[in-house]
Amino acid sequence: MAVTSYGLHSEYGTLASVLLYRPGSELHAYPDPARILHLRSIDYPALMAEFDAVIAAFTSRGVTVTLVDHAPLDDDRWYRYNMMYCRDLCFMTPQGAVLANMAHGVRRHEPLYVARSLETSGVPLLHTVAGSGTFEGADALWLRDDLVLVGVGNRTNTEGYRQIGVVLARQGVECRAVPSHQVTTQHLLGSLQIVDRDLVLVRDGIVDPEVIALLEAQQVAVVRIPENDEVRTRQAMNIVTVAPRTIFMTAGCPETKELYRRAGLIVAAELELTQLIGGAGGLACATGTIGRK
Repeated sequence: MAVTSYGLHSEYGTLASVLLYRPGSELHAYPDPARILHLRSIDYPALMAEFDAVIAAFTSRGVTVTLVDHAPLDDDRWYRYNMMYCRDLCFMTPQGAVLANMAHGVRRHEPLYVARSLETSGVPLLHTVAGSGTFEGADALWLRDDLVLVGVGNRTNTEGYRQIGVVLARQGVECRAVPSHQVTTQHLLGSLQIVDRDLVLVRDGIVDPEVIALLEAQQVAVVRIPENDEVRTRQAMNIVTVAPRTIFMTAGCPETKELYRRAGLIVAAELELTQLIGGAGGLACATGTIGRK
């Protein structure tokens, strides 16, 4: 099915279309979670129930959900284990998508499947990060419609950042590198959430001070979310902004929810994600954002 609304120049505009992957049963009770970058074993039927609820929550808001085609391109099945974290696999611009080049070999095939699904859906593919460059989509965030921040350190390297900058420069967009070396999360998105034109949430204690200084210089209000148990173990900061100051978040995080309420946010849905977070990601990681209005 064609995606009629694609293109991105913010992290907070009204969500129009997303890309999701419903994992296969090979995830069920995998005996060595660390080998596939997971925190713990996953209950597959429970994971499927979580994905069904996520899809229902998006569609209830009129968001078009495109599912990644799981038909194998080759005999390698490693791509299946982490492909549910679609946000990592591409980065959307106003004109189309940039495909990732994954830092970890276990995930090397995943962008190929996203490429096929985007092409089938009519979304232009502008560039694939290649060569010595590594880049993962959750490291790139639209601070303004003319400025993208790219976290360089854990998963995206300097060459990957350079290639992203070339693509964005052709669209008149500035690209700025910021340090992303935090150890409790792998991507810039894990420590920073842009929820409106002038409002950003940061994980206090892990985000680099240089990032906060840049945000304040851009006259963006910074809300510091403490490293409480909900943030560390339940992915309470792994949220999806569905409209300005309106979010979906993980259920069972009352302390963090109250912090969001005090910051002026509306929590439009709380989703049970006990299995999804077992793979070391959360709702934002699972949501490939394709279009915002």
